[in-house]
Amino acid sequence: MFTLLLVWIGLLAALIVFCMRDWRYGGVLVLGYFLSLSLIHVPGVLPFLSADFLPGAAETQTGFTVTLIGLAAFVTGATASRLTQRRLQVMNGAPIEVIDRFSVRCLMFGVLSYFVLIPIAARVPSLTSLVSPFGTLVVIGMWLRFYSAAQRDQLEKTAQSLLLLPLLPLATLGTAGFIGYGVSWVISVVAFFFAISRFRLVFYILAPAVVFLGLSFFVAYMGERVGIRDVVWNESAGVGERLERISEIFTHFQPLDLESNEQVKAIDDRLNQNLMVGMGVERHDLGQSPFMYGGSIPIWVVIPRVVWPDKPDVGGGGEIVSNFTGMSFAEGTSVGAGQVLEFYMNFGYPGLIIGFAALGFGLMRLDRGIMDGLRKGDLRLVLKCAMPGLSMLQPGGNLMEIAVVTLASVVGAYVITSFKVFGVPAPVPQHAIV
Repeated sequence: MFTLLLVWIGLLAALIVFCMRDWRYGGVLVLGYFLSLSLIHVPGVLPFLSADFLPGAAETQTGFTVTLIGLAAFVTGATASRLTQRRLQVMNGAPIEVIDRFSVRCLMFGVLSYFVLIPIAARVPSLTSLVSPFGTLVVIGMWLRFYSAAQRDQLEKTAQSLLLLPLLPLATLGTAGFIGYGVSWVISVVAFFFAISRFRLVFYILAPAVVFLGLSFFVAYMGERVGIRDVVWNESAGVGERLERISEIFTHFQPLDLESNEQVKAIDDRLNQNLMVGMGVERHDLGQSPFMYGGSIPIWVVIPRVVWPDKPDVGGGGEIVSNFTGMSFAEGTSVGAGQVLEFYMNFGYPGLIIGFAALGFGLMRLDRGIMDGLRKGDLRLVLKCAMPGLSMLQPGGNLMEIAVVTLASVVGAYVITSFKVFGVPAPVPQHAIV
């Protein structure tokens, strides 16, 4: 396991070296995806570093090996995209005041969409899929705050923006009972901050401590999760009552201890998708689980139910995972197949390698569009690339759902930029250049 962990560190280093040497070429989305996928695979390996006799060790090692193959293909695809990009051109960026104002609009509209419009849209078939992409504007708004602060060397504004980050998972936990959305937002924002930062050494120094504290808070959250959701999902519970219940995470906080059976179980349950992957691979090798050959994502799934009311039901992630891995899940449990397992279960190793390589290549292309949009003051281009790109950063989700949300993001970005929903600034005229 230790050797495999070193391979993972090498792949992360390769991604940073080959794709993120110059922030103007991008790398935000690919780093965000790499870290998000690692979050649900790497922590699950840690308990086995000193106790490889634990149940599921063989399956976890197999699953992590397959994950690393996928990540290697992902880094290769992203690097190929970076090497084939056109040369940078000198561009006239938008005035910082314009970016500041637009960042506030993005944040306000993103918060409104996630916390107000999405709950309302849930009552109408297919409307949630159309509205949910607007929640990514929260991340884009934070990106623009960090960008404007970096351009002006405003350390105070940067510090203020960093202090806002813990509020993101706290907000999603307090309103929906789920911390995953907020954590995903934080990873995406930190990836952007890292990309444009001139002090990357600070990130490298602080990373071990941040990971340790993050996993410590995670196991504390898992211990309080059921109680928090009981309060949050109670419509009569007020804000004070919700915050009081969430505060139990801090009250019962304990440093990460990988010798604690309770903490190891919490990590194994939610941050060890290697186990599912490993069991799926082993069952296929035994001839018990044939490949699906694209069956997990039928093409017609992108047709909204409001247009096709009689559209056949498609099995969710839990059903797909159970059929291929033989694992069973409690009724009502939300289970995402994840891209590692889903690429493999459809076409085996060729599907895994081609799927991740294509994903890395595509995200790096969108990355370049985001940075080009910032450099030449075309915030419309930023939205057109960032909204679909951020919607694709769901490494633990199902391809079926990701395809629908990404398509909706493309439509949403087009609506915002074409109809100037909240005053998207016009592109800055470009004068010359090469």
